[in-house]
Amino acid sequence: MSLEWRIALRYFKAAGLQSVLMVAGVAVGVTVFVFIASLIGGLQQEIIQNTIGSISQVTLQARDTPPRTPQELGSEDKPGLAYVTRVEKYGVLEARISNWQPVVKQLDNDPDLIAVAPTVLGAGFATRGQLTQPVTFHGIVPNRENGIINLRKDMVEGSLNVTGQHCVIGTELASDLGVGVGDKVITLSSKNQRMTFTVAGIFDAGIVDVNERSFYISLTNAQHILNLVGYISAVETKLRHIFSANLVADHLAASTGLKTRSWMRQNAQLLSALQAQSGSSAMIEAFTMLSVAFGIASVLVVSVVQRSREIGILRSMGLRGRSVTLVFLYQGIVVGAVGSVAGSIVGTLLIFGLLQLPGNTASGSHLFPAQWQFQYVVQASLTAVIVCICAGIAPARRAAALDPTEVIRYG
Repeated sequence: MSLEWRIALRYFKAAGLQSVLMVAGVAVGVTVFVFIASLIGGLQQEIIQNTIGSISQVTLQARDTPPRTPQELGSEDKPGLAYVTRVEKYGVLEARISNWQPVVKQLDNDPDLIAVAPTVLGAGFATRGQLTQPVTFHGIVPNRENGIINLRKDMVEGSLNVTGQHCVIGTELASDLGVGVGDKVITLSSKNQRMTFTVAGIFDAGIVDVNERSFYISLTNAQHILNLVGYISAVETKLRHIFSANLVADHLAASTGLKTRSWMRQNAQLLSALQAQSGSSAMIEAFTMLSVAFGIASVLVVSVVQRSREIGILRSMGLRGRSVTLVFLYQGIVVGAVGSVAGSIVGTLLIFGLLQLPGNTASGSHLFPAQWQFQYVVQASLTAVIVCICAGIAPARRAAALDPTEVIRYG
């Protein structure tokens, strides 16, 4: 161990209460850092899981129909007549993608995507006896759709079975129609196509509108009932990194030629709220560490004044100014390291203690949706050590600048 380290450790032990206070200050800062990061991170994760996590994060749809010429419209080209071409737009439930199988195969090989699901959407009605309810048909491939929306997890009765003439509906729709698993439901699509389905499962997505309107059937049945044989309405995807949605959407639009919709562009207010949460967390952490830095710097300045005679004697014995600087920087490192360990332990215990508090028993959520991660501890510890080193720079430079002759003479 070098001479500077031995002197730094000696000063740290001899300081007594001052060292305890500095370590306690760092520990409190690290505890707050870990707690806030875990709490905000857990809250964001729960919001994302309950909203963005249960929807398509980038959706691919057919582009608008290009302008049509008079010949395409069936009109004759007559001299002196002016024609105005127009762009025909499909509604969300009318859009259709042809030759979609190669697109799905291409997306399956995209490293940015973890799930790809073709879907057919359309409006219609579901009837049971004298009761009729408006519904949105979702034609799905179960194994693929479950990667976008975890329907199997949401099932409360029956199973996710849309083979043959089976369907899966939400709890509110089942209640409104008075049906259960095994009952028959007659449907009528917006294309005036009728089909009878047997309820194979009932799900609860936790969102009333979804439970009231969603009517899941097989992709093939949806194509028939909506007159979309050979077509699909959209391709839904889930991303490996959800906050790269805009970049991925632009990339997919260029590579497939389809129109893309990103959750970040469609949910600007939600994105703004998440960014505000992250910003607030960063500000709290920064000001906490800044307060720790000022506290340590002030204590080390007092230590320099108290030990000025000792420093003068060491300088007169040949200790260089650089070594004096290192003594106080090493002392800052010791304070930061010890305080980081203590703060990390306290912060971690606090988070795991909060996770034991009972929350919503129905949904199984915690009262405080904290999410502890080891990276928070590492980040807090490294930040604390760097802050302590920076806090020791000014006192260290002051100690190195002391004139040994004047200090020994005047104290």
